[in-house]
Amino acid sequence: MLTRTLEKPIEQKPVTKEIEQKVDERGFYLYEWISPKELRMTLDNDYLTIVRYGSIPLAIIAAITGFIGFAGGIPGSIIAILFVLGLFYLVIFVILFFWFLRKSYLYTRGANVVITDNHFVQGGKVLEKKDKKSISERFSLYEEVFHEKFLEASRLAEKKQTEKKALFENLKEIAMGWGKLIENVGRSRDSGWLILVIILAGFLYSFMMAGVYFIGMFFIALFGRFFWWIAHLYLLAISNKEHIIQNLFSEIDESATLLESEKEKTISLLDEASQNKWQENLLGKINESTALLGKISWDAVQDSIQLRKTLESSQYKDIFNFIKYWNWIKKQILEPIDSILLLLKKNYDTIHKTIVTLEDEAKKVSDPSLQKPLELQKERLLLQKESFDRIITMLEDYKEKLK
Repeated sequence: MLTRTLEKPIEQKPVTKEIEQKVDERGFYLYEWISPKELRMTLDNDYLTIVRYGSIPLAIIAAITGFIGFAGGIPGSIIAILFVLGLFYLVIFVILFFWFLRKSYLYTRGANVVITDNHFVQGGKVLEKKDKKSISERFSLYEEVFHEKFLEASRLAEKKQTEKKALFENLKEIAMGWGKLIENVGRSRDSGWLILVIILAGFLYSFMMAGVYFIGMFFIALFGRFFWWIAHLYLLAISNKEHIIQNLFSEIDESATLLESEKEKTISLLDEASQNKWQENLLGKINESTALLGKISWDAVQDSIQLRKTLESSQYKDIFNFIKYWNWIKKQILEPIDSILLLLKKNYDTIHKTIVTLEDEAKKVSDPSLQKPLELQKERLLLQKESFDRIITMLEDYKEKLK
């Protein structure tokens, strides 16, 4: 049996047509609607939103801090900045914690959607595809929270860029306002000390915003990875059976591809053997290839049996199309095995006829030196015949197990 892992990263989400094709072929598809990366990205977006709305209050606080710094000196400014940033991050942490807790819960309940012929299954809730109203009510919350319509591309990256652009526009407007303030204050005769306060406040504000954006984004990324890790482990735990089913389908797909590839290799070797009188080096390659065909077939049969048992013991038993499943298994596994059996039996008969011919030729030859090559060739063919006989019997047994 091939080793499997529950989590298989998906680099690019399949388009709707590809999903429909898979469901039409085999009756089951596990769609990863919200990926782990997208869950983490929601935290980045939320942080940028908070920073954007907090940029003006921070500007006001920076102005106050500027007066403190002018009155109390550099130490007073540093203490004031650290206090403000500490309080700011505490508020952000509390807000983000509850926001992310809610999104993590939604992620565990709706990130994966099982698609069958006539149903969607999300978080244990079975929805008929024809019930558009229930589907809309169920999915609308996820579409809004994660900025991704069902079976469509994610808009989270676009949302993040929008938030960043809005933040920098805010900062630009604040900087322009600061400049105008200095310009207006500078017209007064006794404005020297006030301009110094404003400049100091601007410097402090720039320092705070740099820390809030660059340092903050770094720690938010760490924070997001930790909570995502917990949420993703929980998701894998509650959707363990769905991942097993999906992986078994994938394993059977892979086995079917390997069977076809190895069959072509065996055909090539058999053609070469028939031209070269079944030489010893070719016999070894043929035996190796047919043995591999047997192993791949065994893995495919075991996977098929396990898949059917898993489906029959799951909540999908009553909504899954087992007729479609059987037709798919026949196409993926039984038809390739039948094709391989036909090939082996044909060559088995050819070898048998060749052995009979060699026996007849040996009887006609009286010279022992001429009989020896014929006997050697006959022995090789007998060994190959035994090997084919074992593989044929094995594959016939695999077919019976599937039926």
